[in-house]
Amino acid sequence: MPTALITGASRGLGLALARALAGDGWTLILDARGADALTAAYSELMQKTRVIAIPGDVTDPTHRSALAEAAQAQGGLDAVINNASSLGPSPQPNLLDYPLEALEQIYRANVIAPLGVLQAVRGSLKPGARILNVSSDAGVEAYPGWGGYGSSKAALEQLSAVLAAENPDLRVYWVDPGDMYTQMQQDAFPGEDISDRPLPEASVPGFLELLTGDHPSGRYQARALDQADPGVHWLNLVLTVNDYAGAVGFMREGLGLKTEEEWNEVGHGMLLDVGRATIEILDIAHAANVDAIEAGKVKDDRIRLALGVGDLATASQRAQSAGAATENVPVDTPWNHRNQRLAMPPNLPIQALTLFQVMTEPEAVTP
Repeated sequence: MPTALITGASRGLGLALARALAGDGWTLILDARGADALTAAYSELMQKTRVIAIPGDVTDPTHRSALAEAAQAQGGLDAVINNASSLGPSPQPNLLDYPLEALEQIYRANVIAPLGVLQAVRGSLKPGARILNVSSDAGVEAYPGWGGYGSSKAALEQLSAVLAAENPDLRVYWVDPGDMYTQMQQDAFPGEDISDRPLPEASVPGFLELLTGDHPSGRYQARALDQADPGVHWLNLVLTVNDYAGAVGFMREGLGLKTEEEWNEVGHGMLLDVGRATIEILDIAHAANVDAIEAGKVKDDRIRLALGVGDLATASQRAQSAGAATENVPVDTPWNHRNQRLAMPPNLPIQALTLFQVMTEPEAVTP
């Protein structure tokens, strides 16, 4: 099976990518600065695939040498995902007030270290290996207050472009994952509620497309790649329960599932991570609120299948042609999805289906 090196893999996008590749059987070499978080990720992922976890900082040449030794020991690399990154001071100062020592550290982490990683593992790169350097729209858009981080990503993009021109035998991608609900995003907006932003998992299918598809070297937006494919890329099983606390207790304590999100505005709801899918538990009040938004009326769908798709219109038409019936027209939800509720064909034990597409409004995008 293929082998990938992922830096910054203990949380956020790095961990989401590691989970996806582990589910597909990739051997993983992972690094992160936080040893405890990396150990937790290792303990989870080793249940699915071979994992080598090496805590350390990619700005450290000794650590990069350790990553190179691990890559050689695994017989080489099919992919390198330079995901580790530094935001810098928060809140971000304007450039004329930017501490130059901090700016130097950002460039070391976001520009020099990714190249250093590639230089260290160059002897282990297999023919046609994929290099994915994680960038940002802040690297191409001039956001006031983002001069430090944004200029470092702009430098990373130019470095990637030159790297691609110099190495036509490799696939080099610089990838904008889009706005995400991550710790780095929260650090960038201290005190603000950013829970309406898509989870990192929404960007993963685009990265997988670059890892497995036939795209030429270049700059890509991860979610734009995913939206070109109307296929299903996310499974969510929605359970409406009378005993919410008991169900949550069983799932978390009895099955060891981890909480991804929790809602308490209207009733209660919780999203639990089960690897490459999620289980969502709703109490009666929250389920009724979702029904009212999606279906236009309260229903009694105790078990509902929710599938994330790249293109809602295409996926809905495909489902209807196979026997599903629409419960309502597509609706834009408060949680930044476009959803459509359908009734499953009568020969299936699960009667309700929600198709949802993660939406990104260009004018609302932040770096």
